[in-house]
Amino acid sequence: MTKTGDAVIPKKAMTIILLRDQYPAGFEVFLLKRHNQSIFMGGNYVYPGGKVDEEDATEEILARSQGISSRQAQEILGENDAKIAIAYWIAGIRELFEEAGILLAYNKEKRLLSIDSEDAKQRLAFHRLSLQKGEKSFLQIIIEEDLTLAIDQCFYYAHWITPEARNVRFDTRFFVARTISGQEASPDAKETTEGVWLTPSAALQKNFEGTVALSPPTLKTLEDLSRFSSIHDLLSSLPERKKPAILPILLNPLADETLIFPWDPEYEDLRSGTLQQSKDHGLPSSPLQNTTRVVLTDGRWLPYVKTVL
Repeated sequence: MTKTGDAVIPKKAMTIILLRDQYPAGFEVFLLKRHNQSIFMGGNYVYPGGKVDEEDATEEILARSQGISSRQAQEILGENDAKIAIAYWIAGIRELFEEAGILLAYNKEKRLLSIDSEDAKQRLAFHRLSLQKGEKSFLQIIIEEDLTLAIDQCFYYAHWITPEARNVRFDTRFFVARTISGQEASPDAKETTEGVWLTPSAALQKNFEGTVALSPPTLKTLEDLSRFSSIHDLLSSLPERKKPAILPILLNPLADETLIFPWDPEYEDLRSGTLQQSKDHGLPSSPLQNTTRVVLTDGRWLPYVKTVL
């Protein structure tokens, strides 16, 4: 485990918020329940994602990618290394396939990959299982199927960093992408045990009721997503959307955990130690408000808005 000072250095990771239209209006997101025994967010519902690997930045996989150059990726993310920047997109597509069974790729006719036969469905499922078992690399699968990764279908959305008090930490880039017609999302039955499509508002309500436990970044991004009426409106907002790194503060890491977001009015004072934490978390927040902190209660994170008079 790598540390700097007293804090663990976060590993580079990414996650994809998979979207589909919900008719007659609105949209749904795909959430996966992490295995209860997972050391990170066990039992929580999250988006598909994982760590960025070395194989995600090879020249071979870059040659099989389309839509965004390494230099463009570097500018979008503000990364120092262009190859590492584009690797976030490639890792996202790889993890989306491995964890959710959706492969964002173009076929040799330059059309998005649609599974239009039982044979194609079984072949894709076989490739997914081979990848999970380590029998094939993602690149091997792409070459065998003569595909090109559709990195231009993944749009940068947010940047979250696990609090410094955690022993397992990730520096995670969030992307949004539409699901592909003809492909069906499903859990991997390994790291994830269930998969559900829910509107952002429904997911937030189920978290409040205790039937779907959301991780803090998932909860907050769903709150943001609930304000959009369509996928088109969401995607149209992204060029102007600010995407600063979000590093929450974790209080009481062993009991009564509380996460303080950077826009909370007490964040800077709590971070510097000039303010003592208290039991006053403000008022429970609704999706129409901007949650400033979340408190772990009965196994789920509940949102609050803290104001300073």
